[in-house]
Amino acid sequence: MSTGKTSRNAQPPFGARIALAIAAAVLVLIAGVAGANLSATVTFNRATASLKANIKAAQDESTDMDTLNAQQQQTDAQFAEANSMRAVLLPQIKDAIDANAAASAQLTKITLQQVEAQRNGTDAQNSTDAQSSSTSNGNATKSGNLTDEQKKQVEELMKANQQSTDTQANTDTSNQKAEQNAGSGASKPW
Repeated sequence: MSTGKTSRNAQPPFGARIALAIAAAVLVLIAGVAGANLSATVTFNRATASLKANIKAAQDESTDMDTLNAQQQQTDAQFAEANSMRAVLLPQIKDAIDANAAASAQLTKITLQQVEAQRNGTDAQNSTDAQSSSTSNGNATKSGNLTDEQKKQVEELMKANQQSTDTQANTDTSNQKAEQNAGSGASKPW
């Protein structure tokens, strides 16, 4: 005996299912963009820390320029990695990466010049000791030290890097404060 009623699972209308599928796809896309920005920021922060260390090392006269140049090339690669998803990065992150990558490229150029100068100085020293002794007082690059012009460039790099880092820190701080303020209104006493 059937009462005429059939049990049926209630399903939302076809249009609602399509809307939910589109909303889910948009949320997945937004999560992907957020993940790319987070990954780029983490890589950027590591590269910036490395750049700061390399700038300090470049000012030290006892630093091995070959090692510093290798470290600096790795730093450049980190900035390139942070910039690899450029199409989906936020403008603040793009600007910070660009500023520090430019400073890093300039330091790489300086260290490469120093390495070449050391190698040329070593070759010249091995061939003629008299010539290198007459020019060693005027040319700091043969002993591995930075010239005054290069020291000035390194100082400019440090100032530019500090300004860019300060801008990034201010952005991060304001974002954290906004998140804290948004979260504090929704807190429940239980």
